[in-house]
Amino acid sequence: MKNEIGKKNMVFGFTYFITTLLLGLYLARKGMTGGKEWHESETHEMLVTAHVHGNLESVLNIVVGYILCQLEVSAGLAGIVSILLLVAAIFHSGMLYLTGLGIGAAINLAPVGALSLISAIAMMAYLVAVGLRK
Repeated sequence: MKNEIGKKNMVFGFTYFITTLLLGLYLARKGMTGGKEWHESETHEMLVTAHVHGNLESVLNIVVGYILCQLEVSAGLAGIVSILLLVAAIFHSGMLYLTGLGIGAAINLAPVGALSLISAIAMMAYLVAVGLRK
């Protein structure tokens, strides 16, 4: 029986991708009117970084969610990967978003997301290897 666990990652990924698209539109609009001061600001740099990382993490949630749905692996391990990927997006690029919006302390939580992302990808490699043997 195939897992249905990855569906929440796909839904989250598509929703999060919309937020990164909206941030991209904001950055483009602000870039046309913000001038040199805006382009050199820490806020701009942080929001651009959040935009790039958010795009990556949303697509990873979509792709890995789809793969989790296709693999015949332990639901427990698949669930852990699923949760780790959600935590990764929220605590990595999500904290970059918040930092760019003026909540400076949020940047302290970004490493939690980065470590979660590394763990999820490592576990996913294992699950794919196990899933291919079945």
